Amino acid sequence: MPPQTTLAVSQAIADDLGELLRQKDYIESTIKYTGQGNTLVSSGTLQPSDGSYLSGFSVVLTPAEVRSETSDFYAEALRRELTSAVRSYPGSTLTLNTESSTGAGDPIVIEISGSDIAQLRQISAQVQDELRQIPGTSDVRDNLGTLRSDLRLIPNREELDFYGLTEDELTTQARYYMSATQVGDFAVGGNREDIELLLSTAWPSRDGAVGGPTRRDELSLIRFFGSNPDKPVIPAGLVVTAVQGETALSITHAGGERTVKVLSKTSGNTTIGEILAALEPQLAKMQTSWPTGYRYSFGGESAEQAETFGSAGQALGLAIFMVFAVLVLQLNSFRQPFIILLTIPLALIGTLLGSFLAWIPFSFTTFIGIIALVGIVVNDAIVMVDTMNSYQAEGMSVKRAAANGAADRLRPILTTSITTIIGLIPLAFSDPTWMPLCSAIIFGLIAATGIALIVIPCLYVQLTPRTAQP
Repeated sequence: MPPQTTLAVSQAIADDLGELLRQKDYIESTIKYTGQGNTLVSSGTLQPSDGSYLSGFSVVLTPAEVRSETSDFYAEALRRELTSAVRSYPGSTLTLNTESSTGAGDPIVIEISGSDIAQLRQISAQVQDELRQIPGTSDVRDNLGTLRSDLRLIPNREELDFYGLTEDELTTQARYYMSATQVGDFAVGGNREDIELLLSTAWPSRDGAVGGPTRRDELSLIRFFGSNPDKPVIPAGLVVTAVQGETALSITHAGGERTVKVLSKTSGNTTIGEILAALEPQLAKMQTSWPTGYRYSFGGESAEQAETFGSAGQALGLAIFMVFAVLVLQLNSFRQPFIILLTIPLALIGTLLGSFLAWIPFSFTTFIGIIALVGIVVNDAIVMVDTMNSYQAEGMSVKRAAANGAADRLRPILTTSITTIIGLIPLAFSDPTWMPLCSAIIFGLIAATGIALIVIPCLYVQLTPRTAQP
């Protein structure tokens, strides 16, 4: 709700929305929060996370075996219905989270940095408009929230000197008027916590809201106390100049600069990569019209995903190098390890082509499947090359050793590959999380097994020295 919303109004709105949730037979329990956001979702979605204008709910669905649809289906239905209901309360916005208490927050985060908060708000509005036009986005917003009224007090130094009031004293007294200030603790004793003693003022002109003036007409209620015995009580209008304005509820900083975060969730089957691929060209185009010093960067899951893929890529490179080193020591050759490692790109061809044809997105779990696939396909190649070397050591020619080795290992390799694929199929369909990982191994294994049985013998003949006559 708007920042000036009182706790009573927030409570009434929460009661109305709570009644709507209570009517859903697929909801097992609901917890209502008034004066703060949902504390069970630690995603940092709401900044600040408490205030009289906030209301939140934690909803637990009935068990999966009782429901007829998935949780994503019900979340989307609730989003549509609650969005329609919230329109009845002007100035209110809705944010729906489906993460658990350890959720990572919004999957799409665009961080815009600059010096002027008004300019950042304008740029943020442009980015939000562009993001809303991309299919698959929902709950598009920024972390600035709604503006609240702001009253700046500019001291008049000559008047302060006349009344014997320093700027530090003025600031201290103004702080007491503006916000609740802790002035001490009252020791209770025992195991109970001490009671905080706060000094503040309730303003009748704003329904008893606690805090300082937000309008110029309220400035007349303020009195400062100076050291001049002739003028001990000083009306605020004599020593300060009031400037009316608006300010954001929260301003974040990154690298010493003011930063606005444009946030969005995904809906349907649209991936983060697809959304960012559609958004990035538009951002680059918009940036050309921004003032100097304003720039954007991606955060959220996209940044974490890039970092994760970078680490996984390093792990894959290290794994291939270690396999190569072991093969060189085992085979006492630099040529034959290259023959064996060639099965890795063959497997990647199958993984990428199979994932493309099956419309399976390339995710981090796919990358894990590729790393596992490296060990599997290399083992088949090692067995085949080792058998060929054994035949060549017995006196066969390179060509005959390659032919016999491939023929002898055909059945074991096919049997191993088929049993591995059959074992992964039930896991792939048991949960969508495992589908990318299993498909990477299955498609890669099919390609590597079929192509390697032809390519490895040919390369063995070309790269292995002739040590026997035909």
